[in-house]
Amino acid sequence: MKLEQMIKNINGTQFQNDLGKNISVNNGQMPVGYWNLITSIRDCKLYSKGIKPHRMWKISDVKWYFGVKGDAMKIAEVLEQYKTLLTQ
Repeated sequence: MKLEQMIKNINGTQFQNDLGKNISVNNGQMPVGYWNLITSIRDCKLYSKGIKPHRMWKISDVKWYFGVKGDAMKIAEVLEQYKTLLTQ
């Protein structure tokens, strides 16, 4: 996946909005969207193994936030690609 395609895919999502907001993590700054990305990768991988990360967690919330479709493993793969593009 290329950066231009990722930008097109996330256009208008909450993920795109949260990339501009920062939070403090270990005395440094990190975009809220990136924090949600790395935790959602973890959660989707757990969910694909049959483990619900916490009782209020829903895969549909992840799909809405990032604007992706598919099952948990497919979503985790797409989110991994997003992470790779953002860290380059």
